[in-house]
Amino acid sequence: MKNKTLVFSLVASTILPLGLGTFFLFAGAANSNNLSFLHPTENKKKTDYKETYIKSYLSSRNSSDLDFSEKTVNSNVNPQPKTNALSAIAVSLNNNAILFAKDYKRKLPIASLTKMMTAVVALEHQNLKKEVIVSQKAANIGENVMGISEGETYTLEELLYGLFLHSGNDASYAIAGDVAETSEVFTSFMNFKAKELNLTDTHFSDPSGLDDNNQSTAYDLAKLTKYALQNPDFKRIVATVNYVILSSEKHKYLPLSNQTNLLTTYPGVKGVKTGYTEKANMCLITYAENNGQEIIGVVLGSNSRKADMVNMLDFSYQQLGIKIHHPLLDL
Repeated sequence: MKNKTLVFSLVASTILPLGLGTFFLFAGAANSNNLSFLHPTENKKKTDYKETYIKSYLSSRNSSDLDFSEKTVNSNVNPQPKTNALSAIAVSLNNNAILFAKDYKRKLPIASLTKMMTAVVALEHQNLKKEVIVSQKAANIGENVMGISEGETYTLEELLYGLFLHSGNDASYAIAGDVAETSEVFTSFMNFKAKELNLTDTHFSDPSGLDDNNQSTAYDLAKLTKYALQNPDFKRIVATVNYVILSSEKHKYLPLSNQTNLLTTYPGVKGVKTGYTEKANMCLITYAENNGQEIIGVVLGSNSRKADMVNMLDFSYQQLGIKIHHPLLDL
């Protein structure tokens, strides 16, 4: 009896000071598919991951389902596409094959491609109709913005349109503050999700991409895009060319136009995201579907992301026996 009492005392003295949340985390750790873990922000956290968690598109599967085959398909297709990007990849969603690759596991700054994960976390932690009050920090963040002002109220859905169509840094910080109370906690959510998706070479430092410490690889970003496209709301928003937020008593009128290269010029392109900082140079993720064949392309560190992506997509579809005609394209 004395031994049992001693063991209980040792366990209690170890766990209780850490809080009950830690105890339940330990209790559920045996189940690798358990998605109700607390996220590790320790003393900084005001909101934990499970408090706002809705669903994951991993569901009953695991992160290995996002991987792509290391082997390329038709090696007889020539010439290889020209690209001045530091890193690039094109993958097929139909058979998970890598269609083209250039130094695709090189870790690089990703600029506003960061907003891909911002959207994923937001959609998995908040309802689209949730109303968000714009904070002073969000309104004053600067650089690319959708144009929201402090004290205005928008739905999460409206902010997501601003996040993608205008690459709005203001939208990213408004979303982050609403989901997790602070951008720092939200960023830890992003890193937590990256680990869940096994994006082993990815790290986020802010929700917008202004910080060049946001880094990833073309391969990890292809996996993230594959995952994000499983969400029908994400897929719909990134494919939108124009969106108008009508004025109301809660906010101003805002017309939004999608700035994603190739969305209206390359056949079958349906989003996804551009990015640029001086250090990251030009970055681009593109999703296209032609003749039932779905391709994701990622370009990092390019001086001409549009031309790089066109060459890569043409080459990739050629491997699949599809000739792309794009007379409207102006490089």
